[in-house]
Amino acid sequence: MKHDDSMDGLGDATAGGVVEPSSERPGRGEVGAYYLNAQMYTIVPEHVRADMGWMADQGTNFVCVGVLEQDLWAARENLALIIGEAERAGMRALAVPSRWAGLTAGAPKVPSMFAVLNPHTWMLDDQGRAGFAPYTSGVISSVHWPETLQFFRDTLAELYRQHPSLAGIVIDEPKAFQVDHSAKAREVLGAGAPRQAHLRAAAQFYDQVCGFSKQLYPEKLTLLFNQAHYHDDEIGVCAAMRNLDYFGADGRPWDLEADGRWASSGENQESGRGKVLLSGKGRKFIELARSNGKKSFLLIENHNFPAEMIEPMERHLPEVLRLGADLYLYYYFPRNVAAPNRTMEIIGRNLKALQRV
Repeated sequence: MKHDDSMDGLGDATAGGVVEPSSERPGRGEVGAYYLNAQMYTIVPEHVRADMGWMADQGTNFVCVGVLEQDLWAARENLALIIGEAERAGMRALAVPSRWAGLTAGAPKVPSMFAVLNPHTWMLDDQGRAGFAPYTSGVISSVHWPETLQFFRDTLAELYRQHPSLAGIVIDEPKAFQVDHSAKAREVLGAGAPRQAHLRAAAQFYDQVCGFSKQLYPEKLTLLFNQAHYHDDEIGVCAAMRNLDYFGADGRPWDLEADGRWASSGENQESGRGKVLLSGKGRKFIELARSNGKKSFLLIENHNFPAEMIEPMERHLPEVLRLGADLYLYYYFPRNVAAPNRTMEIIGRNLKALQRV
């Protein structure tokens, strides 16, 4: 495949210092709640209704529900119940395709059935190993196989067929933005293709998925986000995707100075040092989204919180919400939180304040 420079990555968007929030904030923005893997097998309708009532009371517009590929036959009624209760409370549901072909994040952290059953599609690292993503999904299917794209198309079409009122999809931390050493990648891109060619191929794959969604249902939203500390070349090709409505980032709700307190702790830094929404990082994503004709969003990563992380979140969250994204997402009672009620009280109080802006 001939090298094409048309989607080469952007330069350092924060060069020259921290980008300060704009004083011309375009309204308060909308709010979404991440409701991942909640009520998937044991489901209590009254509990779901109470959850939706809390979210709606904080001004939440979207409920983001994780969907494994097997949920389309193993949790169909549960998903329908959650979507129905969200709509009853005046909110819309967004699907978060989770672990599909190992190419998306979401929850829970399990291998993809498609990937496991199609080992010929696996990406390989420079040592020829396939299982190089043990904390993501085990194995990742290569974007270069036509059946990988067809799997996404078929699964997405079935998702919309079963749940036609879904507002759209959120592509959560897309994978495959690395050099793929599989034989299929060499066949498609050529031996020794540069990193940028691999990044463009991955972006093209997700853009095709979003384009298929738009082809089926033009009104359904397409959202994609990177982690806030990802390299600029990956961020650039994602922001340039043509079929995205929203582009954004997820990160911790504080700055780099606060983040440095846990820099040496692998336990509390599972996503990597520098994954924060302040110190110019969240603002960079907002400006990239708008310069590429998209709406912006930020996912406030309030999961996996020991007690000592709650205070910096409380101190910095108002500043995050003043950045002026078009959409903010938060985790509703997420995993591994030392004081979940206190954490959600802080989230709710600040979202209430956002409504008054």
